[in-house]
Amino acid sequence: MTSARRDAAWFVVGAVLFEGSRILVTRGKVDPEEERIFRAANDATDAIRIPVRSVMQMGTFGTVPVAAGVAFVAGRRELAAALAVGGTAAWLLAKRAKPLGGRARPGVLLDDVRTREGIEGDLGWVSGHTAVATTIAATTWVGGPRWLRPFLVAGAVTTAYGRMYVGAHLPLDLVGGAGLGMMVTALVRRLLPEGDDSAR
Repeated sequence: MTSARRDAAWFVVGAVLFEGSRILVTRGKVDPEEERIFRAANDATDAIRIPVRSVMQMGTFGTVPVAAGVAFVAGRRELAAALAVGGTAAWLLAKRAKPLGGRARPGVLLDDVRTREGIEGDLGWVSGHTAVATTIAATTWVGGPRWLRPFLVAGAVTTAYGRMYVGAHLPLDLVGGAGLGMMVTALVRRLLPEGDDSAR
């Protein structure tokens, strides 16, 4: 599969996740299965609080210039540009998308939610942290060294898990954020050289 076809497929899958989750959250009620998944993460022990919250910073906007700067210093200028543009776009678009879902935070929709950090804003869908982390991971997957890939996957998954753990998001919020990140990634990976799938 060519990189253009790969990215087109990536965009379509992301759009399905984004729009599908949006439609589901506008129904208002939290599905029992979604609540069960959320509770499993939110009720986890406080012993993992520091490592989970530390890795979860991958989804903050501050990680975007750091990741782009590291790529630039490493000589990956195209990757640096893709990370800077993609990470910023994911962060901004996630904020603009929230009213489209109009879904409140878990603490409003459910009882006995454990909140482990200050949470800004009243709307949960979509997760901006997940959108940014997905964009960083998926963009670096193609433009960065292969040895980083397990860490990229672990970081993105832990970021999504962490947003439930701290009580900020429900699972569908994360699905929507991941979908948004996939769409952004499919576009910004066009900034990378054709066939850039480095083994270094």
